[in-house]
Amino acid sequence: MNQTNNTLKLQNLSIGHTGNVLIENISLQIQAPCLIGLIGNNGCGKTTLLKTISGLQKRITGNISFKEQEISALSNKEVSKIITFGFAFNSSAFPISVYELVSMGRYPYINNMATLSEADHKIVVTAIDALGIFYLKDKLITAISEGERQKAYIAKALAQQTPVLLLDEPTAFLDYTSKKQFFKTIKENVAAQNVITIVSSHDIDFLSRNADYLIMIQDDKKVEFEKTEAIMTTNYFSTHFNY
Repeated sequence: MNQTNNTLKLQNLSIGHTGNVLIENISLQIQAPCLIGLIGNNGCGKTTLLKTISGLQKRITGNISFKEQEISALSNKEVSKIITFGFAFNSSAFPISVYELVSMGRYPYINNMATLSEADHKIVVTAIDALGIFYLKDKLITAISEGERQKAYIAKALAQQTPVLLLDEPTAFLDYTSKKQFFKTIKENVAAQNVITIVSSHDIDFLSRNADYLIMIQDDKKVEFEKTEAIMTTNYFSTHFNY
């Protein structure tokens, strides 16, 4: 996945639902490799933005493209090879093993027999190991802790190996040490795989220290996209995120 010119573009994008526009006219251009933090107060539209980019939610107006290819013109399977959307796990998950869960990240690539290749299995093992949960690979996800389950879902997202990775509150159930390991793993993946990763999180301290750029959604729905250091000097950031 070492392609060059991996650029994600949002052009005049408006998001929300019919009759309830959350944010209007978002225009961003993101070049890989890049780790981006998505910040804003509750209800500002962070999750809606990620779902819209991924195609899980319909945009109201505007365009989303990757490598000059319009996302809406692609099939679901084609999109799943470009964009991964990883979200907080469902506590009512089915009783499958950690290995089986992470293997689901390879589904866009499997053959008609729905079997994983040797290369797929290697990718799954690598993703599990990257999150430090190899010892849990045969455990049911319903029989492990919330933090361990969260790591399994992150591993599933990594195993999908798309050039755009969107993660919604991935550190919500992780302890401090696990959060440090998560950001180390994600940064290494961005560099090694030449990918764009956007992490929505309330862990402002970790994002400030690790993200190359920040997307900040303000209370007035203005969207700022700048290098992390520049966003941190703004009055809005100082007022809402400095503690």
